[in-house]
Order: sequence, then structure tokens, then C-alpha cells
Amino acid sequence: MLANTDHGLSGTGKPEFIFISWLLWQPRGADLAVEALKEVRKLARYEGIDPDIVRLRALFASLAGARGAVH
Repeated sequence: MLANTDHGLSGTGKPEFIFISWLLWQPRGADLAVEALKEVRKLARYEGIDPDIVRLRALFASLAGARGAVH
């Protein structure tokens, strides 16, 4: 069994865990690019608050196929 003992706010890899979890919970047949863009828009209001949020938003933007700024 593995235990996560890193309780810091940033740089923990949490954005990747959240992203993978989100992917696994998407219903079969979902348009992942469209759903990812929805997440990008939700996270936009938190931009700059924490590096983890910036990283998570970048992961969703990448999946959405965003090139450049996403509004």
C-alpha cells in the first residue's frame, strides 16, 4: 500500500491525479474535448491563485485542443 505523505499546496502532482480521475469518470462516448473545454472555462476564474490550478487548467486545455489563450 502506498501513502501520500506530501501535504504541500503546490507542486504535489495533484493536478495530474485530478485530471486522470476526471478522465476516468467521463461517461462512455463523451466528447472529451468539449467536456475539457467546459473545465477550462470553470477554472479560468481561479487563474493565478495557485500553480496547481494553472497546471490543471493547462491539462484540460491540452485535451480540448486549445492553441494559445482559451477564453
